Amino acid sequence: MLERFKAGYEHLLGLEPVPGVDSPTDPATEAQHRAVLELLVATMFSDGTVSATELEEIDAFSGEHQWDTPTFSFSQALGSATSTVRNARDREDGIDALLAQASSVITEPELRATVAAACRLVASADGTTDDAESAWIAAVERTFGG
Repeated sequence: MLERFKAGYEHLLGLEPVPGVDSPTDPATEAQHRAVLELLVATMFSDGTVSATELEEIDAFSGEHQWDTPTFSFSQALGSATSTVRNARDREDGIDALLAQASSVITEPELRATVAAACRLVASADGTTDDAESAWIAAVERTFGG
């Protein structure tokens, strides 16, 4: 009975599985999206200032990639991503560990290929890219290519 109920709602909401395509609510996919968000937030914090334009760039990235699903929302995950980044910044080698963790979670080749460019867009959203942001982007590029 529960399976029929679930299948009915999946059909109604357009969440039916498509053969050969990862489910948008797949936990591994959501973990990759969360890791990308953490890298974008780390980029925003890398120069020590946070601007509205950087937040808008992160929001635009979310909209362009249509990663919001019934179980994951970029805007709702922003708080926990910000907390994760702040905690990492407070620990010695914490940002390096955050980057290493993201590298182990983000496994899709297409996604790995776009991470550095997305970080570059966030860093430049406020009109400048300073040395700290450039160093962070270089670390992301070394890790993911780009």
